[in-house]
Amino acid sequence: MRMKHFLLMATLFTGFMAALTSCGDTGKKGFTRAEDYDRYITSRITQMQQILFAVQKVTGSEDPASGDLSRFALQIDSVTKNLKELPDYNGNISYRDAAIRLADFYKKSVSGSYTEIAKVYKDVKDTTMADNKVNELIIKLQEEETLADDAFVKEREAFAARNKIRLEEEPVK
Repeated sequence: MRMKHFLLMATLFTGFMAALTSCGDTGKKGFTRAEDYDRYITSRITQMQQILFAVQKVTGSEDPASGDLSRFALQIDSVTKNLKELPDYNGNISYRDAAIRLADFYKKSVSGSYTEIAKVYKDVKDTTMADNKVNELIIKLQEEETLADDAFVKEREAFAARNKIRLEEEPVK
């Protein structure tokens, strides 16, 4: 019963995220305020992080559908498309491109590491062996994530300094 409830919630969340991203029209209109540009980018990063949280929840479940994480990769693709359509800000695209690189990392982690983790939980019957393999994968993933996050944060801080804005919040880590 709990699994059905969880799957229902995951499905609703997926639909909500798809609707939200499809409504996120950049319209190539440009942004007049650096704060709005930053807010737009960080909201997209937060969306993708929420998708990763959903991936993490289903990765270790016993549901056969948990092995197919492609739907999450498609959601990340949708958000990434919004970022790629984002215009430059005052002739500069380095912050936007850093967000796109982070999005590419998120997709790679879903299609790679998280898919492999789901496969280990599905295929390896010895829980000790499975846990050891999953721990190796998680350590590697965390190292890669730290590099990707740090590069994004560095570019975000440079954007703020260039445009003399105060950063109010960071996307969830």
